[in-house]
Formats: sequence, structure tokens, C-alpha cells
Amino acid sequence: MRPLLMCLLLIQLVLTCLLMATPAQATGSDGQYAIVLASALGKNLSWQPEQAKALSGYTIYVERTQIKNADWERLCAGYFDSRQQANAALTAIQKTYPGAWVQEVTDSASHRIIIAASVKPSASQTPMAEALTKKSVPANASSLSEKQLDDLMKRARSDFKRKRYDSAIRYLKALISAGEHQYSQEALELLGMARQRKGQYPHAVDIYQRYLEQYPEGEASDRIRQRLAGLLTATKAPRKKIDMTTLGHENTVTSYGTLSQYYRNNRASIDEAGDITTLSQLITFVDLTTLHRTAKYDHRYQFTSDHSYDFIDSDDSQFRFIETYYELSYRKTGTSGRIGRQTLRVGGIIRRFDGLSVGYQITPQMRLNLLGGLPVGYNDKSSLNEHQTFYGITFETGTFLEHWDMNLFYFDQQVDGLTDRNSIGTEVRYRDRRNALFGMIDYDIFFDELNILQLNGNMNFDHGRTAHMSAFMRKTPILSTSNALIGRQERSIEELKSVLNIEQIYQLAQDRTADSQTVTLGGSQPLDERFTASADITFTRTDATVTSGGVDATPETGTNYFFSTQLVGNNIFMARDTNVLGLRYYDTRLTSTISLIGNARFPLGRVWRINPRLQFDFRKLNDGRSQEKIRALIRSDYRYRNIARFDFELGYDDVREDSTGAPLGSSNLFFMIGYRWDF
Repeated sequence: MRPLLMCLLLIQLVLTCLLMATPAQATGSDGQYAIVLASALGKNLSWQPEQAKALSGYTIYVERTQIKNADWERLCAGYFDSRQQANAALTAIQKTYPGAWVQEVTDSASHRIIIAASVKPSASQTPMAEALTKKSVPANASSLSEKQLDDLMKRARSDFKRKRYDSAIRYLKALISAGEHQYSQEALELLGMARQRKGQYPHAVDIYQRYLEQYPEGEASDRIRQRLAGLLTATKAPRKKIDMTTLGHENTVTSYGTLSQYYRNNRASIDEAGDITTLSQLITFVDLTTLHRTAKYDHRYQFTSDHSYDFIDSDDSQFRFIETYYELSYRKTGTSGRIGRQTLRVGGIIRRFDGLSVGYQITPQMRLNLLGGLPVGYNDKSSLNEHQTFYGITFETGTFLEHWDMNLFYFDQQVDGLTDRNSIGTEVRYRDRRNALFGMIDYDIFFDELNILQLNGNMNFDHGRTAHMSAFMRKTPILSTSNALIGRQERSIEELKSVLNIEQIYQLAQDRTADSQTVTLGGSQPLDERFTASADITFTRTDATVTSGGVDATPETGTNYFFSTQLVGNNIFMARDTNVLGLRYYDTRLTSTISLIGNARFPLGRVWRINPRLQFDFRKLNDGRSQEKIRALIRSDYRYRNIARFDFELGYDDVREDSTGAPLGSSNLFFMIGYRWDF
């Protein structure tokens, strides 16, 4: 295995050199740019772009070109005023089109519009984009399909209700510019209201007057006449500055959510043991949100839960409250309060808790949050924590020095009358159009130990090249007094206090906590218009723990290596397909494994996709055993009107093990079926 490892590391080195070989081009070019999503050999091909969020708002067009005297077509998304703008959007788009890359826009005569821009990527549309859009929109007729119109209107309504007026305005302008359709009247009214609530009164007056010219009669027309009269009266003479936090807000109630159900089944067949059903489970997930908005306050009611029903043993079934809370916000000052089961998303280690959190917006760039309550474990059902309590403070800053933001945190956690954790720390983020950086420090001032030191970085270069790194040092598990229970028969610190003194408990907690380090380096490089290569390597180790308190030591893992590389190709067998060929190598203290993976995604129309996958694993254990595993599966998903998704998966595993000349085998047949409904 060692020569193979050296060979794989050599591949990684070559890829790294390729990533660094091409110098970054100067930024700030004055040309127009687009993102090439995919390309294929031929003329007048039938392109069906993916329905992806990252592509929403862009003009999707086909560009004709010639390569070595052969006709090619490129599916493109645009338009961007600079290469920086295009690169900023490239990362998100590559999740749908992994081989996407940035190019300068060529002669418009070779372009064919597929989808007209619904949201312009820049503040003003480029002259070329305007010309192309005008060509594609017949007078007095909608340039968009019914599905596109539905999607745009849904987004506009949602953003309007959430006070995202800039985004709502872009969607509404796209609807209005698309010609006459079923949403024309509503879109025009909503655009006027959005302008009004942004304080853009001259724009609002213009839009309301335009509405009355087009639709002089009707209930909505009467409403708009009242709004127009109010605006005209308000602008006749100078007056005291209006409190924009209360202007125009109506008493509204909005509800939305998600319901999903998935059934999973696994049937194993073991040599000389027969068949057995190892998994038969139905998982139901519900996420409901109700927003009640008044002139001054926002009320939010949140309910998120899941339920797993085990058909093999119903006693293993469980119901969990994931989040269940009420939140009150006062828009004028930014003050908010939340009570119930909720999630801590800023600073520290706690993820969920039962309790109270209060936030105050000190300035537009600074916010102070106070929180406290009872921490919730991942598998906790609906019961409250009887042993642990905590309180914390977080201080958040908005963007400073153009690209930076930061938060500071402190929290104190108690367990059965003893200090469990007492930490201070910070999170720092940097973002620009090409790069992102994240750093975190968590230091326990009670144990005087560093809990977490983390640094992540992502870089985007010209021509679609990327690089990423991650360095992670942490306690495993996170250092806390509760770690003293690891390996013990006692179920709580209160029970442990009856047999050990406090100093012994604290020492036992430290003895059960190990240090771990993880480093990851990787990158990707487009090879041509259809293929992209990527690779990453990870080094990780966990130190040993000591024997104490009747609990055996755990050995160190040594340095483990994880190497993976893959080749991604688009439009290989059919338009809009994605094909991945991957190689993985793992070398750990107990095993070494080589995996070969083939993965593909084939679109059948715009709403149905099929995803076959084949994987071969060759594993050698340090005790002399060897294993060979073959996994074949096929997945399929069908989307209905952007509100529902239906999923299906069928797979088969075959495992062969050679142990001292006695071959053993087993197989697994598994499937999943389910749906997700967004309402």
C-alpha cells in the first residue's frame, strides 16, 4: 500500500501545480462576461436548463461556436459587467454544473435566448443583454412560461412579506416586462407598494398612476387611488420626517412550512445465517412557521419536529421536538425575544436549548444577545434536561473594513451544582468576490484548556479553478465535567458525587478527553469545456487517553490519511447529464481501503432525474483479514411545480470476506421511498 500512497500523493502534487500554474488575471476588465454552464457538439440542440436557485434571475442562452472546424453549442448564463461579478456567482452555479467556467461575451448574432432574465445580476442591464432580451419578448405577449411566471410571483410575494424589497422589486419588474399575463395586475400593484415601503415615493406615484391608466376600474383600483392620494398629499409640502418603521405596514398573517415522509427498509442475507430484516422505519418531518405582522411588531410561531416509527420494534420509535418557540420583534429598535426550544447559531458549542434568548440592536452594525436555559441533546425527545443549565452572551458585528465580520461569545454551563463548561471565544469571517475565510477559537477558562481552534479557507481563481483548506484542532469530545461519566456506570454527575470528590470528578473529565487534529487541502481544475478534475487529501489523528477511575485508556489513532480525487464530465451521453469517476484511498490504524466510484445523473425532461451509482471497495485489515464490497444503487427524484418532490432509491451490497482461508459473505438489499411538500 505504501507505493500506492506515494503514487496518489504524486497525483495530488501534480494537480496542485496545475492549480498554481496559471496566474490570476487582472480584475476589473471593462468587457461583458457570462458563465458557460455546459457545451456539446452539434447545431440547434434541444437544451433544457436545470431548475436551480443559483440560476434564478439570469438570462440563459445558447451560443454557437466552432472548435477545429466542428460546430459546437454552449449553454450560458449572463450577463455580468465584470469578471469579478461572474466569479462571485460561479461557485454556487458549479453545484449544479460542476464544469462551469467564465468567458467574455461574444457577438450577439450567435446567441439564442432560452430563458429571459428574471432578475438582473447587476444594477443596470448591459446593452447587449437588453438587445437580446428585446428580441426574445414579443409585444403584448408573455415571454415566460406559466411555470416561470408562477415561480417569479411566488418569490416576489415571499420576499415582499419578509421585507426583502430590493429582491421583490427585481422579481416584479421581470414579471411586468414579460408582457401581459395572469399576474400583470397584481405585480404592478405590489411593485408600487414595495417602492412606497422603501421610501421611494416618486417611483411609487409613477407606478400607481400607471396602474390606474391600465386598470381604471375594480376593487384594487380604489385601494390604489387612496394610496396615491395619500402620497400626493404627503409630498405637497415639507413635513416632519416619517417613521419608516411603521409606514404602510398592514396587519398580516402568513404561514408556510414543509412536510416530508421517508420509508427505509434493509434486508440482510448472511451466509449460514439466513435472511433478516435489519431496518424498517418511517421518518416524518414537519416544519411550520407562522408570521403575524402588525404596524410595529413581528410575531413568529415556530414548530419543527420529527417522528421515527420502527416497524421491527415499536419501542424504538421516538418523537422529537426539534424547535418549538415564540418570537417577538420590535422593528423600530431591532429588539427581539424568543422563548421555547430553539437553536443557537452564533458562537459556542451548544446547538439546541430550552430557554430564553433576547437580542438588542445597539447600532446597525452591532448586536448584543443574551440567552439561557437547559441544553438539549440530539436524541432528546420532549423531556427537559434535569441536570444542566447555562447562560451566555454573544456580541455580533456587521461588516467592517468592507469584507470582515466577527462575533464574541461567553457562556457558563453548570451540571448538578458543578461547573460543566466556562468558555470564551470568537468567530471571524472574511468574504470577497473570490475568497472566503473563517476562523474560530473556543477557550475554556475553567479548565484552562483550548477547546477549538479552527481555520477554513476557500479561493476561486480564473477559468473555474478553486482551492480550499481546513485546519481543525479540538478536544474530543468537547471538554466538560460531564465527560467524567464516559465509561462509568453512573448516569449523572449527582450519582458520581456520591462515590468521588469534586477534584476527582474534574480530573476524571480531563482524563476522558483527548486532543485531535485534522488538516485538509484540496482544489479543482477544469480540463476543458466538459471535464473538471478535483482532489483533496486529509490528515487526522486523535491522541490517547489515560487509564483512571476504573475506565481503560483509549490508544492513539496515529496519523490517518484520506485521499480522494474525481473527474467530472458534463454532456457526455446526453444533454445536461453529469458523470463522476472517483478514486478514494483511506489508510488508518486498523484498515487500508481503496474505493472506485462511478456516479451519474441523467435528466429526463425538466422535472425528473435518475442517478445510478456503482462502487467497489477493497479493504485490508491489520489483523490479516481482507474484504471486497460491491454497492450498486439507483436513485430517482421527480419535482412537481416547485412545491413537491418525490424520491426513490434502490440498492444492493455484496460483501466478501477472507478470514484465514475461510471465506464469508453477506448481502444487503435496501430501498427508500418518500416525498417532500413545501407549502
